[in-house]
Amino acid sequence: MQTEITNEIGLIPIQADTSLLKAPKKFTNGDLKTLEEIAQFNPRFFVRRRIFSTDSMHFNIYCIEPGQSNPLHKHSQSDEICYFVEGTGDVIVGDEIAAVKPGACVHIPKDVGHEIINTGTERMIVVLAQSPLPCAHEKVPNPPSEFRRVELD
Repeated sequence: MQTEITNEIGLIPIQADTSLLKAPKKFTNGDLKTLEEIAQFNPRFFVRRRIFSTDSMHFNIYCIEPGQSNPLHKHSQSDEICYFVEGTGDVIVGDEIAAVKPGACVHIPKDVGHEIINTGTERMIVVLAQSPLPCAHEKVPNPPSEFRRVELD
């Protein structure tokens, strides 16, 4: 099982753990997985696991320990939608930052820098979809030096 998902130098995710795509429970026309069998944490890096993959979309889970983040990056050709299942933290989208908690849902348009940070004391689980493919992870060339705080509520 491949679980290393971040390079230590640039802290940009390089690939998802795709082991969940092998031998899923099958419907006649689909698959079934539970959060308990999907969630996986690593004390050194956030973990990105691919839950489902189609020819046009990735559906992933991010498992982020307190103090960890999915570092600032962008997808020049793909939108991303994040649904926060567990934990609390901040999400950066462009030059704005907002607190997130379970139940928050955030749309990140293509080519916009974004980051998810677990600022809480509990583990964070985020379910997300990325489309269209391919969804390349790219460094943000000139990240903002500061972010404007906004309220999502």
